[in-house]
Amino acid sequence: MQVVHNQLSYFNSVLGGSISSFQGDRILQYDNEKGTGRIQTVSLGSGISYTEYDMDLKENFNFDLKLDENRSLYFIYCLEGNFSFSKGKETNKVEALQTVVVGGSNETINIKLREATKSNISIIKVTQDGEALSKNINNTELYEQLFASFSNEDGQPHIGTFNLKIKEQLLQIRAITQVGLVRKLLIEGIVNFTLALEILHCKQDIENSGQVSTMLTKKELLRIEEAVNAIKRKPEFPYTVTDLSKEYGLSPTKLQEGFKVMEGTTVTNFIRNERLILAEELIQTSDMNISEIVYSIGFTSRSYFSKIFRNKFKCTPKAYLMNIRNVSLSA
Repeated sequence: MQVVHNQLSYFNSVLGGSISSFQGDRILQYDNEKGTGRIQTVSLGSGISYTEYDMDLKENFNFDLKLDENRSLYFIYCLEGNFSFSKGKETNKVEALQTVVVGGSNETINIKLREATKSNISIIKVTQDGEALSKNINNTELYEQLFASFSNEDGQPHIGTFNLKIKEQLLQIRAITQVGLVRKLLIEGIVNFTLALEILHCKQDIENSGQVSTMLTKKELLRIEEAVNAIKRKPEFPYTVTDLSKEYGLSPTKLQEGFKVMEGTTVTNFIRNERLILAEELIQTSDMNISEIVYSIGFTSRSYFSKIFRNKFKCTPKAYLMNIRNVSLSA
């Protein structure tokens, strides 16, 4: 982690601004003739470090990432904008919603950010550190799979196809409001889950011979993301596939494909699950009875609601409600 902190000091010397500390992390913020931005290094153990770059540059900016003596991997995900990187003589471009994974040892990766471009990047570094692993044996299998998936003899980087699920996970890290040990555990959990997603996505890319595993464009995937977020905000609305297709400018086929890519399910099943999540919340926090909850979340049949609620939560809505109220009374 000291290497990452030293890099932040280098950014400070080049970009200006000031460095502050929070919960063991270091944060550089700058607002001057070179642009505005925020870079945060998050302190994690077990050979893993995490850094967020949110930069709006007024001039081109290059920086280096070092591959340690121990084998290491960089997972560089572009949430917004784009960047170029080089390892050796070859230069490649990475677009928003893509990850580039670069591995090796005793080498340098150069990252190039363009002026007048919003650059929003998250970088996870994994180092094959035997001492760190011995302190956290639960990460051993994850490390083994990461290096098996992304380390190769020719040292070529892996540039993944578009993936919104990874963006969704990384945004969760940025939304964490908890402090102390809880915050650190939440970040570690999300980072580990993100790395697991990277392994799965790499396997999908290989199975598709390097071709995009969906025919959807980046713009279409972003529209799917908008539709998903709209449903999450208001799951009780009477959505239909036809209406959503018109609203977001996608054919019903592309809409369904997008939901399967991003959420692993159909549009209808996703809406139903979000309504069940809302129903559970209302049972816990409101004074409504079950019938009132059923109709307020967009269902018209109480028996159907009871059936799917029981399938998800392994008990009837009535039993769930009684249990919540009994707990409240005993408290």
